[in-house]
Amino acid sequence: MNEYTSREFEFKSIVDLEKVENFILKSPLFDILQTPSWRNVKDEWKSEFLGFTEKGETELLASCLVLTRSLPLGFKMCYIPRGIIMDYSDDELLSFVVLNLKEYGKKEKALFIKFDPLIEENSEGKRLIEKLALLGVAYGGRTKEIHETIQFRFDATIYRDDYSYEKLSKKFNSRLNKAKKAFPEIKIGQEEYSEDFARLMTLTETRKVINLRDKAYFEKILAAFPKNSAIVIVYTNVKELLDEVKTETLKLSKRIKDISNEKKKVLLEHQLLEKKDEVNDLEQIIKTSGEIVPSAGNLIIYYGEKSYNLYAGMDDAFKKYYVSYLSWDESIKYSFLKGALMHDMGGVEADSGGLRSFKKMFNPSFKEYVGEFDIPTNRLLYPLIKRLYKMRKDKK
Repeated sequence: MNEYTSREFEFKSIVDLEKVENFILKSPLFDILQTPSWRNVKDEWKSEFLGFTEKGETELLASCLVLTRSLPLGFKMCYIPRGIIMDYSDDELLSFVVLNLKEYGKKEKALFIKFDPLIEENSEGKRLIEKLALLGVAYGGRTKEIHETIQFRFDATIYRDDYSYEKLSKKFNSRLNKAKKAFPEIKIGQEEYSEDFARLMTLTETRKVINLRDKAYFEKILAAFPKNSAIVIVYTNVKELLDEVKTETLKLSKRIKDISNEKKKVLLEHQLLEKKDEVNDLEQIIKTSGEIVPSAGNLIIYYGEKSYNLYAGMDDAFKKYYVSYLSWDESIKYSFLKGALMHDMGGVEADSGGLRSFKKMFNPSFKEYVGEFDIPTNRLLYPLIKRLYKMRKDKK
């Protein structure tokens, strides 16, 4: 019997992955990062599913996918993404889980085990921080920047009942309508669109000066979730768009010749210059990329009642046509069509910023999660390795 509990528990590795999936799908803390499929995505990590039960019983009370990898100087870390899946109000179970994870980390020669449960920052979250502190778990704090944690702490989630054009703003609908008029072709599939999607992500990396993922990684996700994933991509028919802009340019030229009001004439001449620039831009796109070009896309996963936008990219040459609004809209609708009740748009800034402003247009609920925790296995070395870990992460 564990010294911290009056009940007896057992802890062991789980090989029955269907059992894991059935357990986590019933939990309000479910997340795709704790699924057996995600294990296949993270194949560069050593991985293992751990389960916790009442002694002599088979029904899971808690489970977690533990990923293990090397750190500088020969050290290791364990990571439980969006876990542990359990009832955190069960103090006896929580004590047992933390104690045994600490022992597991020692066995793996890891200096700490990091986890970031899907617990929101509220009274429940504050109680959890206090309880874990009493168990010797280090709290990573209420971080503000997206890059400070492995998983985002601030999130935008759309609920199906809240997503209708009637509930969305006039500005949103105006931009979406403009995107729909820019001769888009919507395609939904998997590996057949991975190359074009990877190109969009490369353009996004360049624009935002960040490192994301490559074609092989996107295909790994699609392969891991063959029945629960899709690439939604917008192709712009640049030839048709160019023809329309040329027609508008001719009409403007004719109007300028016929107008006598000087103020209106100056305004129209300015519009004409913009149209001529647009013609030049579109002609250049056709010359370098062809007549039909991928302009925006999303990689999504739909799993049970939840769906997730994992990656989104856009060609900045089409920004003025609001193509990203269309790709996001189609992605959200497709995930709801597949049975999802909510769509996780991913991380946002804490207070304000480009991502939060953009995602706010889709009428999401913004959430703040408690953040990251570490279970140290070596109190003497933990502060040092924590600094090394942070230095390595800040360089990425």
